[in-house]
Amino acid sequence: MKVLWKIALLLIVVLALFYIMDNRVKENKPLESPVKHGVAIPVPGTNDGLLPERAERPDAGLSLFIGQSTEKLISEMGKPDRVEPSEYGYDWWIYNRNQQFMAGVVDGRVNQVYTADDSSDVAPFVIGQESQDIYRVTIVETEVVTEIDDNIYTFSLNGDDVKTRLLIEYEGVYAQLYIDSVDEILEAVRFIDPMTLVLHQPYDMSYMGEIVTPRRPSSNMQMEVDRAMERQIFELTNIYRKKHEVDEVFSDYYLGEVARKHSEDMALQNYLSHESAKTGNLADRLKEAKIEHRKAGENIAANYVDAIEAVHGWLNSSAHRDVLLDKDFTHLGTGVYSEYYTQNFVRMSTVEKRQR
Repeated sequence: MKVLWKIALLLIVVLALFYIMDNRVKENKPLESPVKHGVAIPVPGTNDGLLPERAERPDAGLSLFIGQSTEKLISEMGKPDRVEPSEYGYDWWIYNRNQQFMAGVVDGRVNQVYTADDSSDVAPFVIGQESQDIYRVTIVETEVVTEIDDNIYTFSLNGDDVKTRLLIEYEGVYAQLYIDSVDEILEAVRFIDPMTLVLHQPYDMSYMGEIVTPRRPSSNMQMEVDRAMERQIFELTNIYRKKHEVDEVFSDYYLGEVARKHSEDMALQNYLSHESAKTGNLADRLKEAKIEHRKAGENIAANYVDAIEAVHGWLNSSAHRDVLLDKDFTHLGTGVYSEYYTQNFVRMSTVEKRQR
């Protein structure tokens, strides 16, 4: 009888160890953009001049910068904290002082503004506004049409888009509303001009006339773009963690190297998975990099327009959201290679005081 009790106790200990180890490293199903970017559908026909009427442009807030000169932006908001390239030919001006926002700039003009900062003026909306209030006072269309020269572009919003990524049309500017589907509030807003919206193709798109496509960056420029998106993903992650009353995470160089190499491996080997034929799983990669941790988690994604869309996608996917907002994590490494994105979170054994 004593032997049986010892065997039973040993089994309980082994199972407990398996449970602890299994929950120490969180991996989930990879997240892929539901929209096939760059695969617009041509539709025969021409512009018949019967475009729908557009609502008047907001008369206050960040949307007023769209189409304005960079001198106007500087005079009101000051010089940016840094300037970073994008994959679409414009630069991102990053502001992290009185309020946090990003402004897209091309040829001396502002083509878009994005913010998740509660203090930002995103009239006629308010960051933190309940989504039901937005649906109640805003005309939400599942098809949004824009015209550039003689070309017509139609964006089709699917069911998830209507819940989490609304597209609202005004005269000369569009508002992309990023909604938290769990808390049902407006998390962030991007005001964007028609040309940039067409270049991004963030929704399913059909067109009459000629398609507009971005010029692909050189390999050296793509590397700069990737590093820029890594910084943006890190900052956006901390913005969202702070908004959800979770401690911000510290940046870790070596953890970032692990994440970057995994994104590169997925891109070059054409797969999307936490498991690599070459480097194994996350636990294997952290062990190889000699990164000690008490707990770890990984989010991966592919084919999103940019860092903004990728982080919002993770936020609205329950498994990825659990990792993104996990209160136990202390450090984060981000890795981007082309359109492959990786986040590696860990809880360090000893939390080092490093600058975020």
